[in-house]
Amino acid sequence: MKVHAESWRRFLARRGIRIDLEDFHERTAGIPAREVLAHYLGRRLGRAEVGALVAAKEALYRKLYRPAMHPLPGLTRFLRAARSLGIRLGLGSGATEDNVAFVLDGLKLREYFDSIVCATDVRRGKPHPDTFLRLAKKLGVRPSRCIVFEDALLGEEAARRARMRVVAVTTSHPARAFKQPLKAVHDFRRLDPASLA
Repeated sequence: MKVHAESWRRFLARRGIRIDLEDFHERTAGIPAREVLAHYLGRRLGRAEVGALVAAKEALYRKLYRPAMHPLPGLTRFLRAARSLGIRLGLGSGATEDNVAFVLDGLKLREYFDSIVCATDVRRGKPHPDTFLRLAKKLGVRPSRCIVFEDALLGEEAARRARMRVVAVTTSHPARAFKQPLKAVHDFRRLDPASLA
């Protein structure tokens, strides 16, 4: 998320718009890029303009993130352990399909996920619950049985609206910024999927 924030800062600065990164994290982190654009540009955009602007911003994000790409400590072990327990795993993201593929394939994590829902799969992004509700349906799991791992405050709100519990991942915000997490973690090293299940 920090790389997304920095890529937005640079992208918008080139267009004469200065953003406060703390404000970005609170108001727009985790929502689809088309909605971030509307928020900061302050106007409605046509589909072609949105497509071109999103493509430019996401290319900048991938350029910045590629050299620093790595999974959070303990994540691969956690995913492997969850799969061995038969836990269904899904990825619900406000990112574009290209960025989801870039990260999952770049980190070699795609094999762990049963289903994926990204920004283009839903009409309303986070903080609306649509992403997580659609993902639960694809997974064949009742929302009340889902646990969402979320690093964005608007993502936490989306999960709560979907009636799902949240584990706060404190890579973008301190634990106190989240409203009612089941647990707060900075990485996955001490997290046991069996105890969460």
